[in-house]
Parts: sequence; C-alpha cells; structure tokens
Amino acid sequence: MLVRSHHRVLAAAIGVLLSVAMAVPAWAAPASPESISSAQRLLALQGLMAVLDARSGSVPNSVTGWYIDPASNSVVVSTTDDAAARTFAAGQHNVRIEHVNARPRLLADLRGGDTISTSVGGRCSVGFNAVSGRTRYIITAGHCTKLGGTWSGPDGTAIGPVAKSTFPGHDFGLVEVTSKAWQQTHDVDGDGGYLNVAGTAPAAVGDKVCLSGSTSGYHCGQVEAVDETVNYGDGDIVNGLTRTNMCAEAGDSGGSIMSGTQAQGTLSGGSGGCLLGGQTYYQPIQEVLSTYGLTLLTGPPTADER
Repeated sequence: MLVRSHHRVLAAAIGVLLSVAMAVPAWAAPASPESISSAQRLLALQGLMAVLDARSGSVPNSVTGWYIDPASNSVVVSTTDDAAARTFAAGQHNVRIEHVNARPRLLADLRGGDTISTSVGGRCSVGFNAVSGRTRYIITAGHCTKLGGTWSGPDGTAIGPVAKSTFPGHDFGLVEVTSKAWQQTHDVDGDGGYLNVAGTAPAAVGDKVCLSGSTSGYHCGQVEAVDETVNYGDGDIVNGLTRTNMCAEAGDSGGSIMSGTQAQGTLSGGSGGCLLGGQTYYQPIQEVLSTYGLTLLTGPPTADER
C-alpha cells in the first residue's frame, strides 16, 4: 500500500514538472549551440582572452602563450606544465590546455659588422656567418679570437666560445655560435640597410670595396694591393693580406669587407684613422673557408643590389 501510494505521488510530480517545462516560453529557454552565431562565439572567446591577458602579470614561465581557436570554440593555453596552465586559467570555461615541449625564445640576428665582445676583455666585429655541418660559426679576426673567452653580441647576450684561432702568420678565427638566442643571417650591416652576401668572388686592384665595422660603420674605398705581408710589430707578422685606402678604428677588427654582394674578407688592421685617413688590411675570406672547411652563409641579392 505504501509503495503504490509513493508511485502515484511521484508520477503526479513528474507530470507537473513536464507541464511546467512545456509551458516555458521560447524566449526564456537556453539557446542551443546551433542557434549561437559564430560572431557571438568569437566575441565570447575574445572576452576570455581579455581575462587571461589581464592575468599576464602573474603568468608562470611555464605557460608559453594563449590564443583563440575558433575551430574548437576554445582559448588554447600552451604550456610546458599542464597543472600550472590549469591554475593560470582557473575559473574560465572553454579553455583547452596544449602541452608543448619547449618555451619560445627571443631570436636576435647576427650580421656582419655587428659588435662582439669577449668575457676576458676586448671588442671586435662580426665578419661573416658560416657553418660546418650542423655547427655554426662567426668568422672574425684571429687576433680577436686569440683573446679567448666567451663572446657576446651587441646586447650582451652570450654567443659562444672561441673555436679556432690563427694569428700571427694569418689573421682569422672562429667563434662557435652555441647559444640558441642567436639567428645567423647572410647579411652585412650596410648604409641604412642590409647587404646580402651572395658569393666570394675576389676583388682586384682598383676595385671598390666597403667595410662594415662596429666602430666606424659602413664606408668604402679601393683595393690598393693584394697578397701583402704586414708587420704589426713585436713579431706579429701576417702574410697574404689585401691593402685598401679605407679607414678603420679600434673595434672594427674582424669586420666585413664587401665588394658589391661578394664577401672579400675580414678586417685585420691598419694605420691612421677615420679622422686622418689611412690604410687598412683585410684577410681574404677564401683562405679562411678552405682552411677550416666552412660553408659561408649566402643568399640571393636584393633587387637594389643586382
């Protein structure tokens, strides 16, 4: 008797609920996903992005970014630590966690003529970028790399250690680019822009050549002699240098010498200065490449350089 009475009460209650539900007007019913426009969904996701953006001051380093993914109707939070990402996005719906294996990093470019400095004291210039297999190198002057230490770029970020050094006798050396913060290019700092390095065809006496150095900048002159032996004093004698009538200053050592789009070599030394004029000497690039078995980073010239 009690069981039957309970069933009758329950059935009556369900009937009332069904009748009430059926009586709810259409405007008061929750919208189905199909009835929500893509514009409305995007607006909601943009609001969620704004919430997460407002939390960026306290975002952990393991959360590498967040973005709207319309296809999944969610904001994707990329992270190397899923738990940290869930904490970062706590309380928000339509968030999808995307696990990534590494954090993004800022990439700075290495170009000919850029400033480089060593941890043991000394400042020189980037000559050119080169590779040997998968190993990356900067070509600069040997009297610079002879100092040793770890070399850094213009902003002070470490590039890597000295890999090879030849001085005196010749004047070339390599700094290995071990830091992933640096991106090599086939460019040289030019006059208000960048020059693409397209090859290594050597200039002859009388040809125009230009220096890109971290102290004196970009300027040009002419080749005056080739295959010259230069005595820098105290036993520092260097063979096979090319003499020009360009000027240079301290810190320009290792800087790029170009003739048009063709890499010529790296600055070795000189006399005088840019206030008085003078002469400079550079180490031809082809000898560096053949000695160390390097491939120079090159690219096609731009329309202005053809």
